Amino acid sequence: MLLLRKLLCVMLIIVSSAASAEMFVIRKISVSGLHRISLGTVLSYLPVKEGDRIDSSQAADIIRDLYKTNFFSDVTLKRNKGDLLIHVVERSVIGSLKTTGNSKITKKDLLEVLKNVGVFEGQPLDPAILNAVQQAIIQQYYNLGLYDAKVDVVVTPEERNRVAVTINIKEGPKAKIKSIRITGNKIFSEKILLKEFSSTTTKLWSFLTNSDQYSKEKLDADLENLRSYYMDRGYLHIEIDSTKVSITPDKKGIYILINITEGPLYRLGGFSLGGNLIGKRAEILKLITLKAGDVFSRKAILDVQAKINQFLGDYGYGMPNIKVDPDINENNKKVQVSFIVDPGHRVYVRHIDFMGNYKTNDEVLRREMRLQEGSLFSLSKINESKRRLLNLGYLQDIDYKVTPASDSNNQVDLAYKVKETSAISANLQAGLSDQDGFLYGASLNDQNFLGTGKTISVGFDNSKANQAYSFGYRDPYFTANKIGFSFSGYLQRSNPSKNDLSAYTSKTYGALASFDMPLSEYSTIVFGFGAEHISLGSSVNTSQDANDFLTRYGSIYNQFKLVSRWIYSNIDRALFPTSGFANTIVIEGYGPFNSRSLEFYKADYDANWYQPLFKDFIFHANAQLGYGDGFGRTKTLPFFKNFYAGGIGSVRGFEAGTLSDRKDIYGRSLGGNIMTTASASIIVPSPMKDTVRLSVFVDVGNTYYKKYKISDLRASYGAQVEWRTPIAPLIFSLAKPLRSKPGDQLTMFQFSISAGI
Repeated sequence: MLLLRKLLCVMLIIVSSAASAEMFVIRKISVSGLHRISLGTVLSYLPVKEGDRIDSSQAADIIRDLYKTNFFSDVTLKRNKGDLLIHVVERSVIGSLKTTGNSKITKKDLLEVLKNVGVFEGQPLDPAILNAVQQAIIQQYYNLGLYDAKVDVVVTPEERNRVAVTINIKEGPKAKIKSIRITGNKIFSEKILLKEFSSTTTKLWSFLTNSDQYSKEKLDADLENLRSYYMDRGYLHIEIDSTKVSITPDKKGIYILINITEGPLYRLGGFSLGGNLIGKRAEILKLITLKAGDVFSRKAILDVQAKINQFLGDYGYGMPNIKVDPDINENNKKVQVSFIVDPGHRVYVRHIDFMGNYKTNDEVLRREMRLQEGSLFSLSKINESKRRLLNLGYLQDIDYKVTPASDSNNQVDLAYKVKETSAISANLQAGLSDQDGFLYGASLNDQNFLGTGKTISVGFDNSKANQAYSFGYRDPYFTANKIGFSFSGYLQRSNPSKNDLSAYTSKTYGALASFDMPLSEYSTIVFGFGAEHISLGSSVNTSQDANDFLTRYGSIYNQFKLVSRWIYSNIDRALFPTSGFANTIVIEGYGPFNSRSLEFYKADYDANWYQPLFKDFIFHANAQLGYGDGFGRTKTLPFFKNFYAGGIGSVRGFEAGTLSDRKDIYGRSLGGNIMTTASASIIVPSPMKDTVRLSVFVDVGNTYYKKYKISDLRASYGAQVEWRTPIAPLIFSLAKPLRSKPGDQLTMFQFSISAGI
C-alpha cells in the first residue's frame, strides 16, 4: 500500500509539473468528490491555503497529507489557471460490524480488539488493516490452543458508500495435550515436577477440568510454578532454557518439551533485621522463623515479609515497605538475607466505600466493619470485616483496596468490592429425596429482605410422611447494641410409618422467640422461649415402646419450651467454607403448662473444621453428639424426640434414619436418646468451585438407648457431590459400608434434590 502511494505521488507530481512547470499563486481551492467529509475538514489538513505560492514539490505534500488522514482511497490534483482543483475518492465507511461463530472469545472482547486497531462502526475501511486483524484473531485462538481456527472477513457494499463487515469464525476443537516432557532435570523426577502443572495429558476427569486442553497462558503459569518449586527448595539459578510446543498435522494434538538447567543448591547463611522497627524489635524477630543452614526458600522469605507487613498493619501502618536484600555467596553457596523495614506513616481510615452492592443497603455492610471511618488503620480488622461480609450468605468474591488520600500523607481510603448472590428463593418446589420420596411445596425465603439484611421466610412442604408450614423473621441487629431477634411459628404433621421408621402419627404446632447476643468476634449466645402443642396417634403397628409411653403419659401435650444456644465460628465464608472452625451447642428444655405436659431436655453438639492442605485440597472434619432425657414426672426422653442416624448428613451408605442399637419387631429403627456421628473428608479441587464441591469421606456413628457402646458403631466410605443451585442444594453420594451388622438397611446411592418448577 505504501509503495502504491509513492507511485501515485510521483505520477501526480509529473502530471502537475506537466500542467505547469512554473510556480503559481493559488487563487482558489476547489475540492470535488466529497460526500461524508466536509470541505472545512479537508482544508484543515492541507499544507497550503489560498494566496500561497505552490510548485510541484508542494503538490506532493498535499497528496501525502490527504492520504495520511485515511479518509480517501484516491487523490488527484489539477490546475486551472490560478485555481487548484483537488478530486478525492472517499473510503467506504464501516456501516455495520458483526462476528459469527465465536464462543471461546466473547463478542465484546473481539470488538474491543478491532476497535484498538481502528476497525469499528463509522470508521473508514482500510483493507490492509482488516488483513492484519484477521491474522491477530487467528493468533488469539492459537494462544487458546485452537489451532484449527479459521477466520474469514467478508465485506459487503451498502448504499451511501457504506460497507458491512462480517467476521466469520470457525473455532474448531481445542488441541489436546498428548505429552509433556521435561529434560535436564537431575534433582527432581519428571513425575514430581509435573504435579506442579495444571496442564496435563488426558485423564479420567479431564472433561471436568479441561486440564488436557492447551493454552499459552496456562503453560506460562505452569512454567512459573516450576520456577517457584525449585526456588522454594534452594535452587536459585533455575533456568528454563527452552520450551517447544509441537502440533500434530491434524492440529488436534500438542506435544510440549521443556528443557531446564537446575543449577546448584543454596542454603541460608543467616539473616539480619534493620530499619525503623517502631520499638518492636523483639516482637518482629519472633516472626522470623528462618534458621541458618536451612535450605533457602523464596516462599519462606515471602511468608516472613507478609507476617511483618501484617504486624505493622495492626499498628496503623497502612503502607509499609519491607525490603528483602539477599546477598548470595557463590563460593560457599549460601545466602545472607537482610530485612529492611520502612513502616511509612501511621495512617487513619478517611472513607470506607462499597461497590457492587446494588440491592444491599450500605448500612447492612457498614455494620459488619470492624473499623470505622476516622479509626486507626488495622489490617487484621480489615480482613475480619471481609470475613464477616462473606458470612452474611448473600455476598461472594469480596475484595478490598487501600488507597492513600491525595491530600494527606496520614490518611487512606478503604473500598470493598462485593458481588451479590441471590438471597431470595420464591418458587413452587418439587423434588425427590431418598427418605421422603416425592415432595412438593412453596416457599419464600429472603435473607436480605429489601436490602436490609433481615430474613423473612414463609412456606409449606409436603411429602409422603411429613407436612410442614412455617413462618420466620430475623433481625440480626434488633437493638443498637447488636442484639438480634428471631421469631418463628410452625405447624407440622408427621406419619413416620410411611418411611418405615415408626408407626405413629403426630401433629405439632408452636411458636418460638429468641434473642442472640455477640460475646466476641466469633462467639454468640442465644436464648429463646416459646410454646408447643403436640398430639400423637398410634396404630396396630406402633412399637411397644411407643405404646407404653402413650399409656403412661397420654397422647396430648402442651409444652413450655426454653432454648439456649452457644455458637463459635471463625469459618471464612458461609458458602463452601475453605478454612476455620465452628461449633454449636444447643440445649432445649421442655417444661409443663399443665398436668398433661412432659418434662424433658435435649442437648446437641455440632462441630466443623476446615483446613486447607495443598493445591486447593481441603480437609473437613465433622462431629455430632446428642443426648436427651426426661426429668420430673417424665422418666425418659419421649420416643418421638429420639435421635436418628443414617443417610446424607449423618452416616452415608445406610438408609436415612435407620441406624439404632434397637429395632421393633417389624425391623424399624427406634432411635435413641444418645447419638454420635463423625465424618472426615477430603474436598478435592473443582473447576466450578463456587457452585460444585466434590469430596471423598469416611463416616462413623450410631444412636443408642441409655448406654453408649463403641462396638455398635457403624462406618462407611465413599464420595459426594454437592451442587449449589440458585434455588436449593443438590447432594449426591456413593457410599459403601466399612462396618455393618446383619439387619442394617444399606444403600450405595443416596441423594437429596429440590428444584424449582
